[in-house]
Amino acid sequence: MKKETTYLLLLTAIYFVVSLIGILHHELWLDEAHHYLLARDSNSFLELIQNTRYEGHPILWNSLLYGLTRFTLNPFWMQYLHILISTSVVFLFLRKAPLSLVFKTLFIFGYFMLFEYNLISRNYILGVLFLFLAASVFEKRKEKFVLLCVYLALAANIHLMFSVIAFALFLTLLSENYLNKELFKRVYTIGYLVFGIGLLLTIIQIIPPDDTRFFDRIEGMQLGEKFIKGFISFFKAIVTIPDFTTIHFWNSNLLVNLSKPITAVLGLLTYCIPLLLFYKNRKVLFFVYIGLIGVQIFFFVTQMSATRYDGMNYFIIIIGLWIERYYPSEDYKIRDYLSSWKLTLLKKPIIYSILIIHLFSGFYAYAMDYNYPFTSSKKAIDYLKEKKLNLNEIITITCDGTAISPYLEKKVYFLCDGSYQSYCHWNFDCAINISDKNITEMLANYIVSNDYGIYVSNYTITKNLKENTWETINEKVKIRFIKKYDQNIVRNSYYYIYEVAKITSSE
Repeated sequence: MKKETTYLLLLTAIYFVVSLIGILHHELWLDEAHHYLLARDSNSFLELIQNTRYEGHPILWNSLLYGLTRFTLNPFWMQYLHILISTSVVFLFLRKAPLSLVFKTLFIFGYFMLFEYNLISRNYILGVLFLFLAASVFEKRKEKFVLLCVYLALAANIHLMFSVIAFALFLTLLSENYLNKELFKRVYTIGYLVFGIGLLLTIIQIIPPDDTRFFDRIEGMQLGEKFIKGFISFFKAIVTIPDFTTIHFWNSNLLVNLSKPITAVLGLLTYCIPLLLFYKNRKVLFFVYIGLIGVQIFFFVTQMSATRYDGMNYFIIIIGLWIERYYPSEDYKIRDYLSSWKLTLLKKPIIYSILIIHLFSGFYAYAMDYNYPFTSSKKAIDYLKEKKLNLNEIITITCDGTAISPYLEKKVYFLCDGSYQSYCHWNFDCAINISDKNITEMLANYIVSNDYGIYVSNYTITKNLKENTWETINEKVKIRFIKKYDQNIVRNSYYYIYEVAKITSSE
């Protein structure tokens, strides 16, 4: 076995072991649990399709989870499946990417590959897998054009953001075929058809029903306000430095928190980085900037904001560096002008500075997740199981029950819905500005019919309750505060545990 192959296998094994240890110390948050429960509590695949119509996501990841949950109710196996996929991505990257071993090592232990798209079980790693598979055959794109388009179509069917990157890469191929006067070559036409069908399937899946409330929160927003959301996303993707001054580091950026005006200026300047990296090749520049523009459109339309979305910008650069090796350097005026400035000397320092920042951020995020609960959901349920309280009916307000349902391996009672539920319906009308009085009224209505239950929620019932002391909250209901868990990474995912019982006539 070659020395390099031995190193790649060893590095992949280390990555897998580190990932396995990581998921053993990672608690599910709302979105992870939500998609797991969509699969678990759908009685048929057709029902799964029906249940996901408001999600805005293609169904491929949920389909894998649907198959998994036919065999087990333990959410650990979702996490295990996820790291198997991420480890496959790492091996593929180590094996196929035409980059240095130092680059590859820094990349796989960087923030996104070590933490965000690894320990957190979502659909993003599948998108990375298919994009990297596409990049792995890019050198032989003429001979394997149809296969390349299949990979791009699959990537588009993971998430709208991956559709953006896949479409940018497809347009790059299209423009290359046009310049080579091979646009309508038969094998290429088949590839176009494959990608077109894949993209159409994505659009069909992500278009929500007419009664969706997804866009309610952005109605009336000013044009400038909408633009700001994604303006510095590229900066946050490149300079991914979580705010290490707080336990709530996730989805934060230290520099943004220190000074938004300064990061706005830096955010504008970062859009020059692709020009410095890829100025020798117009095709790669075309791909990168089309991809970045597409990401901006995503932010503008959806107004979504999170580090996982920012990361799409980072992977556009990584794929650009990968496919750059398969394009010859071009002669044109801007290239000659920039070459005269010796900008080639800046390329390695820029690339490795970014990789080192991501390496330290990845180690930091991993260590924090190892040492602190990501959410308090599992700790709360472990306590209930220890005290045998999980055998009782579990009551929550609404989607606060989603993160605990996987660990209970059963549905819980959503007071806002007035029924047993698990996954989130994304309708927070009941929970917005909910008061102690609202909660006690809903609990009283529940207890009239059920006599007793365990209330586990992000929402406290009333303040300043003494632990393990029964107190009346109205003439019908008494409660006893048992435990609270409020030291975790994700904001607003604390859990408070109460016993709730009907007051008998003898009391």
